[in-house]
Amino acid sequence: MNAADGGEGQRRWKEAGRPVVPTLVVDGRATPVLHVTQIAETLGLPAPPGGSPAEEGDQALAILRAWIKTVRNASWEALLEPTPARGRTLRNLTVNVFHPFELLPAAWTTGEFPWHPEDDAGREERLENLEDLLAFAVEAADGWKAFLGHELLAGDDRNVASPRGSVRFSALVSFQRWHAAYHYRQVAHILRAEDRLRLEGLVLPRDVF
Repeated sequence: MNAADGGEGQRRWKEAGRPVVPTLVVDGRATPVLHVTQIAETLGLPAPPGGSPAEEGDQALAILRAWIKTVRNASWEALLEPTPARGRTLRNLTVNVFHPFELLPAAWTTGEFPWHPEDDAGREERLENLEDLLAFAVEAADGWKAFLGHELLAGDDRNVASPRGSVRFSALVSFQRWHAAYHYRQVAHILRAEDRLRLEGLVLPRDVF
């Protein structure tokens, strides 16, 4: 149900205590969801097999690099324009995607992943030009690349706590890879639509935003 529809979905969301979205409510108990494994656990279903943090981390790094290359070819004005993605700017989406990769290395060490996307607006305000944005993104990507070289990463899929529940590190990396890919497709689509970047690919329907 849509927690912001002004109707039944929003009423149910308020009754559940205004939990973070998405949340699964079973027998009156609200469980914030970060990854599909949490849904399986809440419903008493077998958990899907875990992936490889190192392999999926490499895939995520490729997406981050593509993102940086794409943004580097855009104008600063284009990155500040509201988009169909809830009126968010491409600067905001860049912060939203790259900041989790700043947090992931420490999450593997400490067992805590303090990701609060609601604070992205404050983070992006400190990035006042394209050079600032690129420096932020490159530093996050480089830090992630360095972490992927950790010799224990492949054999230690430890549990990590987050504001949206506890998940295996592999699930956390898998979600952030998907998250980066999803928003990268939006970024590429929007810049192409504005004729600022020419890429081949399928046109996305508006409701994907």
